Amino acid sequence: MLVSSTNMRAGLIAGLLLLAPLADAAAAPARNFGQALQQRLVGGVGTPKTDRDGQDLQILGRFYEGRKLAPLWVVDGHPTPRASALLALLQGADADGLDSRHYGVARIQTLMERGDSPDAQAELEVLLSHGALDFGRDLATGRLEPSEVDTELYMDKREIDGQLLLTKLADNTDPAGVLLPLAPSRPEYARLRTALAQYRALAAAGGWKPVPMVEVSLKPGESDAERLPALRDRLRVTGELAANAPVPEDPALFDEVTVQALKLFQRRHGLEPDGVMGKQTVLTLNVPADQRAAQIMMNLERWRWMPRDLGPNYILVNLAAFGLSIFEHDKVVHSARVVVGTTSTRTPVFSRNMSYLEVNPYWHVPSKIVRDEIFPKAKKDPSYLAKHDYELLANGTEGAVAVDPATLDWAHMKGLPYRVRQKPGDKNSLGRIKMMFPNEFDIYLHDTPSKGLFNRANRSFSHGCIRVENPFDVAETILRLTNTTSWDRAKLDAALQTGERTIVRLKQPIPIHITYVTAFVEDDGTVDFRSDIYGRDRKLAAAMRASRVKLDAVEAEARTAPASAPPPPATPAPGLNPAPAVSGMGSVTP
Repeated sequence: MLVSSTNMRAGLIAGLLLLAPLADAAAAPARNFGQALQQRLVGGVGTPKTDRDGQDLQILGRFYEGRKLAPLWVVDGHPTPRASALLALLQGADADGLDSRHYGVARIQTLMERGDSPDAQAELEVLLSHGALDFGRDLATGRLEPSEVDTELYMDKREIDGQLLLTKLADNTDPAGVLLPLAPSRPEYARLRTALAQYRALAAAGGWKPVPMVEVSLKPGESDAERLPALRDRLRVTGELAANAPVPEDPALFDEVTVQALKLFQRRHGLEPDGVMGKQTVLTLNVPADQRAAQIMMNLERWRWMPRDLGPNYILVNLAAFGLSIFEHDKVVHSARVVVGTTSTRTPVFSRNMSYLEVNPYWHVPSKIVRDEIFPKAKKDPSYLAKHDYELLANGTEGAVAVDPATLDWAHMKGLPYRVRQKPGDKNSLGRIKMMFPNEFDIYLHDTPSKGLFNRANRSFSHGCIRVENPFDVAETILRLTNTTSWDRAKLDAALQTGERTIVRLKQPIPIHITYVTAFVEDDGTVDFRSDIYGRDRKLAAAMRASRVKLDAVEAEARTAPASAPPPPATPAPGLNPAPAVSGMGSVTP
């Protein structure tokens, strides 16, 4: 489907101007189908009002004007088989996590059964065309505008050419052949679609009974006559515990089979896989099946927002799952764990092109961190800067002159009127390499001296940038996929050993897509869920409710997640607090 770059928001005025010659016909009762169709095109369709109605009137008016008001769905006063096929398609919109009621299916069905007047037939004709247009648009680009759902989603809303869509429907007797291919063709979307049906079936069958909540955690080898049978029943429903798994002679015993099943559940839900049934694990076990189905619906919408072409090779970061994957022709060739922004320094969602790497980088410290953290420490102890490899610069230019801290009158200073950067080395907060995709958020991928954080299940510890596990393995893969043949792993290692800042420009840029996906399906069909660490599920659920999507079962997924990650065992950067309220780690143009 062609994408239109035209701004359609002024559609209401344009549509009314286009249809103004038909207004006289609308003033009188319809004597025939043609006149009735004119009236409907002026007066609008009977579906619930949205801000797209003006745009739709314009598109429908032009389409039927080009056909000289010839009907598409109603012939000789009767709906055609093509109309019946479209109705069935609209009735099945729920399979994609959409709401069939948005497309006027109840009224369409009534008119198809009992609409025998010219006005009823014209209403049916317009309802079917509008339903097809609306459904196709929702499948192709999503029902909601990402930036209106959450201001931290920087995704361009695509527009499809509605006139071309209607023309293709007119040229094809099978509406499904035109409309269904508009949905994302990616396997991630198809697998989520299957998972939605699975969890809806679980919910319809009663879901699962809650596991009793108590304050004391249950550890392997301990006994609990109430919670252990309930836990086994719960794990059998979603398959972590096989239906024929043996039950110990003492059913109250937390045996090894049940422990391993619980660990599998914890891994599938992004929890610490320790086999301990604590409060957080029980909260997650007790999220109802219909809420999980709603969570899948929300992530189907997120995939509809994604660009259709991610690139032949690309990097995908899932903030909610703390993971990075590198794709070569849509096949994962490398994966890595990542650390992302805290709940107060959330990493945004956006796409850019990675263009260069930097070995032995400087860290240009953001002014807020300088003001709130470094300056107070340096004022108490001017040697603090040297201890942590910080240096003062007269300005932010590449050739700025360094300032000797010993020459400053620290006792009378109320602020630090200098740029601060941290020199390359083992103490550098960016580690030994960073991977740059220039953006207005100062977000990039980088190494870190705090390696232990990658072993945590919840890895929201950064200032906003994305810390990568084994970053030189990631860099090596990027060099290969971008045909940067002048650099290889041996040359990267040699540059690292020099200790000097080195820029590696990629021969071809590689797209990187920062996403936030809280429900996804593994290749083996396993459905994984993640906690809503940034509250973005909650915002999307509220927006869906406001747009009349039926999500009565949706509760804030954040209720089952910790308010934030527990404090790390060590600060992520020498001399700095783990989570100052800034976004990004600062950047420098090479």
